[in-house]
Amino acid sequence: MKKIDVRFSASDMEILKSLVSRKMDAYKCDPFLFSTGVYGIVGISCEDVAIGFTNLIESTDYFGEQEDVAVFRMKEMPFQEIHSLVQEQEMVVTPVNSIISRVDIVNEHQKLFEGDAQTFDVWITRGVIFYFDDGHELSFEKNIWFSEDISVEKGYHVIQRFTPLDEFEEGWSGNFRGECSREVIVLQKN
Repeated sequence: MKKIDVRFSASDMEILKSLVSRKMDAYKCDPFLFSTGVYGIVGISCEDVAIGFTNLIESTDYFGEQEDVAVFRMKEMPFQEIHSLVQEQEMVVTPVNSIISRVDIVNEHQKLFEGDAQTFDVWITRGVIFYFDDGHELSFEKNIWFSEDISVEKGYHVIQRFTPLDEFEEGWSGNFRGECSREVIVLQKN
């Protein structure tokens, strides 16, 4: 059985946990055109920390084939260095000005079976949700494996807008069967 793990690292999790109780000043992304999906990168600014979240193509083993698939990553960087990946596209900065009360990391566990034998065991970070002290939420969700889009949602109960698990489970034919489950890791101050 092949194991693949492209979740956020322990150091990524520590950075995100350090944002709890800090004020998120703003987030930025490409303008929404036909949906809340944006291409490749979004960024946040929290007091003295800024993070870019990307969903970019990497050559990876995708269920037995070497494929170019999008992988969700994060990196601390100056807010002014977070820029659109679309040539001559200006990002929109949206003020938030709210205290982060909690950060949830949404991971998916994807399993592929050939007959009764499990052939792949895959963990991915699907997205991140920021909860604010006034009750509203902001999420960034990576799109499907072959898309570099990131869905940006704000409001309440945003996890309900995440891609349904059955999208992975229904994508197989023949003797193959997929299973998908989700775990949510809650980061908050003790």
